[in-house]
Amino acid sequence: MTTSHAHMPGIEVAAERGRRTSRIPACVNPIWRGAVRQPAVAGTFYPADPDALRNMIDRQLDYARTSLSHQQQPNRLPEGTPKAVIVPHAGYIYSGTTAAVAYSLLARGRGEIHRVLIIGPTHRVPVHGSACCTAGAWRTPFGVMPIDTEAECDALDAGTPGLIVNDDTHQREHAVEVQLPWIQRTLGGNVSIIPINAGDTTPQELGTLIERFWEDPGTVIIISSDLSHYHPEHVARSLDDDTIWRIATRTMPIVPDRACGAYPVNGLIDVCIRHNLAIRPLGCSTSGDDGALALAGGDGLPMRRPDMADRDQAVVGYASFAVWNQDDGSARHVRVQEPPEREDAGPQLPPEAQHVLPGLARAALARYCGIDTDEPTAQETSQTHPWLNRDGASFVTLREQGDLRGCIGSLEATRPLGEDIACHTVDAASHDPRFRPVAPWEYPGISIEVSVLSPKRALPVSSRAQLEASLVPRRDGLVIDDGHGHHATFLPQVWDQLPHPHDFVGHLLAKAGLRADTTWNDARFAAWTYTVSVYDEKETGADASGRATGEERKHHA
Repeated sequence: MTTSHAHMPGIEVAAERGRRTSRIPACVNPIWRGAVRQPAVAGTFYPADPDALRNMIDRQLDYARTSLSHQQQPNRLPEGTPKAVIVPHAGYIYSGTTAAVAYSLLARGRGEIHRVLIIGPTHRVPVHGSACCTAGAWRTPFGVMPIDTEAECDALDAGTPGLIVNDDTHQREHAVEVQLPWIQRTLGGNVSIIPINAGDTTPQELGTLIERFWEDPGTVIIISSDLSHYHPEHVARSLDDDTIWRIATRTMPIVPDRACGAYPVNGLIDVCIRHNLAIRPLGCSTSGDDGALALAGGDGLPMRRPDMADRDQAVVGYASFAVWNQDDGSARHVRVQEPPEREDAGPQLPPEAQHVLPGLARAALARYCGIDTDEPTAQETSQTHPWLNRDGASFVTLREQGDLRGCIGSLEATRPLGEDIACHTVDAASHDPRFRPVAPWEYPGISIEVSVLSPKRALPVSSRAQLEASLVPRRDGLVIDDGHGHHATFLPQVWDQLPHPHDFVGHLLAKAGLRADTTWNDARFAAWTYTVSVYDEKETGADASGRATGEERKHHA
């Protein structure tokens, strides 16, 4: 039988809070003014009926506890309640089991935890900084959860960097809301919350906010974030494994296209670096795994995932993590496996690739220009050379009389290599924003170069000096991303024109829309390297590494 609101957990706390004199944060355009924020996604992200919601959460908690108890090394996790967790915020049917692993550990603090600081991203209304709201409480199907408005006002009065008040960003946002029923079910109704939506802010600003509540033993921190969004399953798993590794090794920054809650995650990483605390992966999954959870076992990362039901299905990735005070991860059962060592050369393809790949691109360009050709299509070429059906990432560079005429490609392998090269050839001819489309009369004067990329490898660097010192000229392609919309890549061929790492990085910063002399020491940039095998139709051979030999290039993307 459905419980009436009058007897739901938390209603007595809310009533008692209403009898006290409490401050409500001031807001330019207030919506609630101390009133209760109503659920925005009940009935969509989670059941609106309390009994159905309770049953779903309990089933997922039971699954998580059973999974943890069946681990080969069940004692690998520290005792006690985690100080902080990272949990996903998708619909419960998709990410609930991943969240449940973290909440089953937070449940250890039931009766001792009295307050939860919840920080999520903004999906609907962006903000600069981190925003609290003017509500006095939030309602869920289980009842009302009071907001610690006194703590919010104290933080605002103290001038906490980046902390603002904005009701609009909270009105329809789900990232914080979906955590509340979990909190009520695991920690009980006598818990207050501080809901924060983090927008464009720095790790240090958000870390300072988290620090205000870190030493209070009755407060836990919940960071709300999913991982990659809507990549094919096999691509998503690779991207997410890299992001999980970066979080577990406290390698900043995490960027928003890898985790929608990147800003909150970076804030927690900042605090963990300050306190030398380990961030322990707990489990991961995708929306295509039908609730099956891959646990982080005693052998560290990567986690052993279930078989893919459909490797090409577009999915969202999820992972959960936990942080304990006084846990630096030095215990013998903790091991985070390093990513595979990169090879000096790019991906190894058969010798015939030297003429097959440029020929495939040439045929695609001819068809785009309306030139009659007897050369096979990309599909026909792939039937003749089955290795082209394996997923691959490529860039196609067009030149006219030695000058760059177009260059477009992809950094992730999301489709068969043959298809990828043919599509990027047409894109380079028609969609490079730096140039007008290639006209048919230009076709005879266009030369083509195909670069096939290795998987990217994250660089754990926190400063420009470290980044420059880690690069190997003429081998490394480089990707940089500041998490604020500034990102760019240089292929390894660019070293021909910019042989010094400082110049190489400076020009890449300029390409990303930043000053070439930008410097940093606060891990604000994420960086990845990759290698390439280059196939140029003008060349007659290739060296042992797979890279074409011949004259130096004049211009590169």
